[in-house]
Amino acid sequence: MLAGLLTPATATAEDATLTGIDVASFQAGIDFAAVKAAGHSFAIVKAGGSQLAEGPYTTSTYADQVDGARAHGLKVGHYWLSGDFLSPTASADYLVDHLHDYRPGDVIALDDEVLDDSTRLWTDTDAAAFFTRVHDRLAAPYVPWIYLNTTTLRAASWTRTAATGAKLWAASWGPNNGTYPGPPDIGTAYPTWSAHQYTSAGTIAGTPVDLDVAKPSAFTPVEPGPPPPLPKTTTEQDGIPGPVFWQRAQNWLTRDSTYRGPLDGVPGPQTFKALQAELAEHWSYTGPLDGIPGTQTYSAWQRSVVSWGYAGPIDGVMGPNSYRAVARFLNQDAWD
Repeated sequence: MLAGLLTPATATAEDATLTGIDVASFQAGIDFAAVKAAGHSFAIVKAGGSQLAEGPYTTSTYADQVDGARAHGLKVGHYWLSGDFLSPTASADYLVDHLHDYRPGDVIALDDEVLDDSTRLWTDTDAAAFFTRVHDRLAAPYVPWIYLNTTTLRAASWTRTAATGAKLWAASWGPNNGTYPGPPDIGTAYPTWSAHQYTSAGTIAGTPVDLDVAKPSAFTPVEPGPPPPLPKTTTEQDGIPGPVFWQRAQNWLTRDSTYRGPLDGVPGPQTFKALQAELAEHWSYTGPLDGIPGTQTYSAWQRSVVSWGYAGPIDGVMGPNSYRAVARFLNQDAWD
């Protein structure tokens, strides 16, 4: 009767046996009794996001939609939209601090896409940092999902995210006519898919909705495993510090200093403040711990890598030779 319901001709038990919806403020006032009557068993509700320049927020319909889904016996998920205006770790804290009626076993989902004021997709490292922080703060059982469209998914590596236990919620609409187009094509980018948003052309009692299918295992709690090692930085050869160089630096400073941010490969005040603290403790840095690197910071950093092959002047001017020596230090297996 409903286009969104699966039939034996469109999906097998191996692919998916549960149907559901995901909702946000666009579905304000949705009739969850009708959702249940249509045969759906889960609702993933937008909790908020960090894609707006004015800062993070909680969606205006979030609490009512969680309550409505819960009242009609649906499995509940809470999702956060990624964005440029809050770090992954801070986003995780904001989400956890603002969860409405979270119950262990609920889905916690990250919607990783570029919308509104944001310009950058969260990377594998960003997503992994988000899920690691959420896991650390929430009581077990823990059920994480990551939402990615399949084109974005196949264009990058997601090994660190997969290692957190996050289950793939793949977006692939096919003809987007309300019918199920078949399983999503994820290539080799993720071990498997767990949920599939297959159309934005669904309808519940006159309300347009996205329709989803999910394998029963999509709702099974996980215990994250250790993340895979970071790759070695090519800065050791080319003298140019890139994202991997800074990821390894952040990992070193997490273990040996005061850095507690994500391993996102983007050096900022937290990264440099931790570097200054490390250099002050071991390499005679006497400047302020302000996260603003200058000649004193870089001179101390040069002193720290003399034993790693730096033979230039201690002048506080970081060039290829300085960065090559730092990279030799950072490429130790200890900072993988």
